Parts: sequence; structure tokens; C-alpha cells
Amino acid sequence: MTPISRLAAMLLAVLLASGCAAFDPHNLLSRTSPPGGAATDGPVPPPATPALGEVRRLAALDFVWTTVNERYHDPKFNGVDWAAARERWKPLALAAATDEAFWDVLDRMTGELRDSHTRVDSPGRAERIARFESVGPGFSFRPLGGRLVVTAVDRESDAWWSGVRPGMALVELGAEPAQSAYAKALAEARDGSTAQVKRLYAARRILAGEPGSKLIVTFARGDGTPFTVSLERRVARNPPRVAHRVLPSGHGYIRLTSWDQPLQGRMVEAIETLKDTPGLVIDLRGNPGGSALMVRNVAARFFPGKEKVVFGRATTRTGKPVTLAFEWIDLLKIEQELEGTGTYARPVTVLLNASSGSGSELFAAILQSQGRATVVGETSCGCLLAFLGYAAVPGGGKLAYSEVGFILPDGRRIEGVGVVPDVPVPATVADLLSDRDRVLEEAQEILRRKGGEHG
Repeated sequence: MTPISRLAAMLLAVLLASGCAAFDPHNLLSRTSPPGGAATDGPVPPPATPALGEVRRLAALDFVWTTVNERYHDPKFNGVDWAAARERWKPLALAAATDEAFWDVLDRMTGELRDSHTRVDSPGRAERIARFESVGPGFSFRPLGGRLVVTAVDRESDAWWSGVRPGMALVELGAEPAQSAYAKALAEARDGSTAQVKRLYAARRILAGEPGSKLIVTFARGDGTPFTVSLERRVARNPPRVAHRVLPSGHGYIRLTSWDQPLQGRMVEAIETLKDTPGLVIDLRGNPGGSALMVRNVAARFFPGKEKVVFGRATTRTGKPVTLAFEWIDLLKIEQELEGTGTYARPVTVLLNASSGSGSELFAAILQSQGRATVVGETSCGCLLAFLGYAAVPGGGKLAYSEVGFILPDGRRIEGVGVVPDVPVPATVADLLSDRDRVLEEAQEILRRKGGEHG
């Protein structure tokens, strides 16, 4: 162990023993780390704890409201009257019929900030997130072309074996027209950083349910013929992963599903393996984000060795860096920079869609703003704030709250806007029905035009 490592270990031991707010002004040591930006798609079984009474519900409500009030990155609360929000949501929280409904009310209260990173997870949902698990019927959907269209189907699910395929439209959910059920879910869904995020939350409310419960759906095939199936919601585990290969075009391809810090070594290894390919595609579609440290370390591989790149500026409530132990250690500096390693010097394209969030947006923004990569696909989530770990809420829930914002060198913000692709390629029903990946096709054509010829 190096002297610096020994000092850090000794300091951490002192901090853990002391528990003093002066040593740990941001309460970092009392919080748990997020599991690499993992996201889940459904509710979870209620934990084996007694139902929350009024006293415990009030304690949870007060903790969430006070923590946000004192520590949220924006002292103006994104234009929200945060004091009024507490009074508006308090009676709803106390009157919630179940504990799960209570936690949902607290989550919707934090949703008033229109910030996808500031949220409340129930105890069970927090456990699912930590295990990279989700519960659902095995398909996802989104509004497209005036209809609710299936965008993906899990090949291990009842949905796949019932004949559900991408491009099909939802006609009915139970006995209710699908559009009507979706409008209701949209009205009940919490707000997020952008309107497109709220649409994702609405879809999640429709697909959510207990493991083993059924969802009856009528779909319309591409030729318009309908069919009705009863789909069982199952638990699926989706650990973060990275995969790479050389495409038939000769270009390299890397798919990363989450910026999970333990994957950094494998991501760097993938880049090094493909360093001699004439062009590289980095696919971050559906990647919700994760470790900003991993983002910075991976992005460094695409800039010349020893080159210093200032890629933006962090913003905090105080305007000062995030520190630990009387400001002896800067955990997060205001000026955001990296030092290039020169690993990959050829043309790069980055693929995004509306579900690419947080760390994926940071990575794409770094390479795009420096002219190092061409971004292809759809405008991203618009969810680029940062939280430094979950805070334990009385009653067993978990609170995440944004403590850091990010501004590009030219003054632009990604939060609430998204990374706008250099080459937009919108999703279409026709491409889904034909299983055509037009985004990947366009990315390879861009690499070819930039001189990334095979051979």
C-alpha cells in the first residue's frame, strides 16, 4: 500500500469512528453507493417489516423534505416552492392506503423538482436496484407514430413465446383501450428531467406489478390483425455488461449497458482490443448512466497521450468543491478535466436514444464538445445531474438527491435538454417491424466517410 493509500485508509477509519459532521460535511459516510446507474422496471415485494404508522410516515416525510431543503444543489429548487410542496403532499402521504403507495407519494413529491436523479425508492425497490433486478411482463413500449409501440421483447419471457415482437402496437390493456390507460398512467407518473422521461415513468406504471401477477394485453401485428395474451410478470436480473466485436464492415463495436465502476477494466480492455480498427462505434442506447469517474477514465482513452482536456464545470450549492474532512480532500473539483492516454485515435461514433442518461450523456457530451466523436441516434434523456449516494430514510426507504450539476465549456447544460445528436436517426415502426438497426447503419457509414475504411 502506498503512503497516500495508507493515509486515506487511516483517515477513513477516523471518519468512520467519529461520525462527526465537521469531518463529513456531506454525510457521505452514512450513505450507500448507487449500483452503477442500475434501473428497474417494476414494484417489488413489500419488505418483512411492520406497516408504517403515522409517526413513522411523518418521520420519513420530514427526512426527505429537510434533506432536500438543506442539500439540494439548486437553492432555488428549480423554481419550485419546496415549502408549499411539503404541505401539498403531506395529507396524501399520511392517507396512502399501503406502504408502497406511501413511498410512491414521497417519490412524486420529489418529482416536483423535475429532476430524475432526485427520487425516493421504497425498501423493496431499493433492494431490487441493488440486485440489478426488475419485474415485468417481458416487453417495453413507447409512443411512436400516434400509437403505443413495442420497442423490445425479452426472448426468455412469456411475451416472446406468445408471439409479441417489436413494432407491434398495444390496442387494449385488460378491458381498457391502451391509449386511455396510458393517459391515466401519464397523469399519475412522477415528473422527471424532461417530458420524454415522464413517458418512460408512465410506461413503467403500466407494466409494473407483483411477480406472478398477470397483464392481459391485446396487440396488433404489423398487418393489423389483433391477438390477446395473458403475460405473467417475472423477476429478471440484468447485471451491467460490456460486449465488443469487429463488425463485418471492419469497424469496432462496443456495447455498454451501464457505467458500473467494476466494468471499467473490461471497457478499457475492449477499446485496446479494437485499437487497430479503422473506426469505432460505442453503443450507449438504453444505458442509464453510473460512475462519473469511469466515464472520465474511459473518455481519456480517446484523446492524445498526456493531453489535458477541460471538458466542463461542476456546479454545487455552495459553489465550492465537494470535500471530505475539513476540506483536506476534494472529492469533486469544480473544473472538470482529464488527461488523454492516446489509446484510440481513429474516428468514433456514439449511439444514443431517449433512454441514454446521466453518465452516458456525460461521455457523449465530452467527446462531442471536443469534436472527438459524432453522436448518432435520438436526443438523450436530459438527465445530467449527480448524486453521491443513497441516504437511508426512516422506515427503510432510500433517498437520492442531486448535489452536483454540470456545464459544458460553452455554457450549455445537458440537464433538461439532452445531448442532441449530430446525425438524428428517429425510431420508426417500419424499422422495428423489419428488425432493422438504421442507427448502427448510419454510424458505420459516417465512419466510412471519415476515412475509416476496412483493410
